[in-house]
Order: sequence, then structure tokens, then C-alpha cells
Amino acid sequence: MIEQTDDSAIVARLCVEQWKLLQRFSKAIELVPDGDRNRLASQIRYSELQLQSLAAEAGLKLITFDGELFGPGCPATADNLEDFSDEEGLIVEKTVEPAVVRDMRILQSGRVLLAIQN
Repeated sequence: MIEQTDDSAIVARLCVEQWKLLQRFSKAIELVPDGDRNRLASQIRYSELQLQSLAAEAGLKLITFDGELFGPGCPATADNLEDFSDEEGLIVEKTVEPAVVRDMRILQSGRVLLAIQN
């Protein structure tokens, strides 16, 4: 994470933690009976919109990388990069943590899992 002297670093971390919570909650509702699943899915979508809206009010943007090519300049670190002998042709299989950007500056780098591009 890039050092910040103001509260933006704290807000960025809070946004990332909220994003991760929403991702886990999305997976957990698969275990809920069908009658409750739609209501909970709607709540997740609303919370995701609120997170994006509040982040935007703070001048922040959360960036995910799913399906994108991974390489130099990507504002994310790969948790499983050492699993691959060649760094070319890798794509982001899953965003573990989004990057947080403000005014084209990275406040917090993302974390991803990689796969070989087919």
C-alpha cells in the first residue's frame, strides 16, 4: 500500500474491506433457501451501489481486474505468480482485493489470483 498522510488511506482500506465482505456475502447466499435468496441478492446489489457511490463522493474508484491481462503496470500484486514459469499470457482469474485510485494515483494496490490465458 502506498503511504498517505490524510484520511484517504483509511477510507480506501474501509472500502476494500466492505468490498470483500460483499463478495463473501454473495457466495454465502447460495446456501440460503430460495425464498430468501432474491431478497438478500437485492440487498447485496444495493450495498454494492452504495459502496461505489460513497467511494465516488470521496473521490475514490475501486478497480477490479477479473478477466484482464496481467502484466507490468497492473496496479495489483498476484498472490500466485510463483505458480507460473512464464509471466506472459496470464490473466486475472479473480480479484481478491480491488485497487483504490484517486486522481489517477494508486492509494491501495489490488490483489489478484492468476490463470493462464486460453
